[in-house]
Amino acid sequence: MTRSQELMRQAEVLVTAVRDRPNTSDSVKKTYGGLCHEFPVMVRTCGLCQAVAFSLDKAEGNEAHSLLLDHVSSVLGIPRNQLAQRIEAMSTTEYMLATRKIVSAWLFFKRFAVSILKVKDASSAKDGG
Repeated sequence: MTRSQELMRQAEVLVTAVRDRPNTSDSVKKTYGGLCHEFPVMVRTCGLCQAVAFSLDKAEGNEAHSLLLDHVSSVLGIPRNQLAQRIEAMSTTEYMLATRKIVSAWLFFKRFAVSILKVKDASSAKDGG
């Protein structure tokens, strides 16, 4: 299986789990879907470290950002409680590889946000669809 196939399968499983998650409101699911569209832009604009730091700041009391961080951790294979420290400690080569992996994976997260969560883009998540 290629890396892209593995990332696609992982994204499908994780986004489907968000859709099927009990006791999670539709607004959280829509916000998460919007974040699937916004996160790769944040990574490209600010870098992986700052994008993760932003979500860590927002995650307290925000289930959608918390889910996003869980999924970033899963894709990178880093425990969530070590995510920021491990990204900060990466060499330049490791950081570039992690960034490339996240951007590649989030292509699939965006697609599944549309097909599974029915969130067409980040703005539709904010204005209700």
